[in-house]
Amino acid sequence: MKHGSVVIVGNGDIDWIKKSDLTKHSYVIGVDRAAWMLLKRGIIPHLAIGDFDSVSQKQLSKIKKVVLDVREYPADKDQTDLELAVSVALERHPLEIVMYGCLGRRLDHEIAAFHILREIQKKQCQTMLRDEYNEIRLVEGGCKIKKKKHFSYLSILPFTDEITVSISGCKYPLHNHVMKKGTTLGVSNIIISDHADITVHKGIAYCILSKDGKSSL
Repeated sequence: MKHGSVVIVGNGDIDWIKKSDLTKHSYVIGVDRAAWMLLKRGIIPHLAIGDFDSVSQKQLSKIKKVVLDVREYPADKDQTDLELAVSVALERHPLEIVMYGCLGRRLDHEIAAFHILREIQKKQCQTMLRDEYNEIRLVEGGCKIKKKKHFSYLSILPFTDEITVSISGCKYPLHNHVMKKGTTLGVSNIIISDHADITVHKGIAYCILSKDGKSSL
């Protein structure tokens, strides 16, 4: 039985995140240096995990002293720190996994994070990648996306080679439209109702809420 939600915090920028957005989750994982950054903000993660090559020995000692569950791995390994964190998160059978601080620095890690979304989705778990400017989900079947004042755009793009998609509640609706990977028709739609209805009849789609520039949440 699935229960609770897990937040995984990576090494990216997390200064913009409200403390309440992290602590509302039933289980908090700090990945590598993010464990230290959480402690600096007065948040003790339930788990700190990674090779900890981004912290000093003094910082690591502090993490080990304060965090009850610390799992340290060698730098030479087959999985990224994020993938290790996701594996632990999935063992808890959560309803949802939200990942912060996993975008915006290294492109290789960012692309890997996109694919990790799919591995989580396979476990029938809701999941999202979140940074200051984007919320990224994978949609297979249907979903409703609530309109949020701090996100101006909704983009639907193919994750699989081809999708058939219907969109309503937006400025540019679609009905059973075939969209192939590499096309950009689904970029920068605008939600004009309370929510958008997305139906992916075939394939798997990226669903991305985004905004331009720096604005207050």
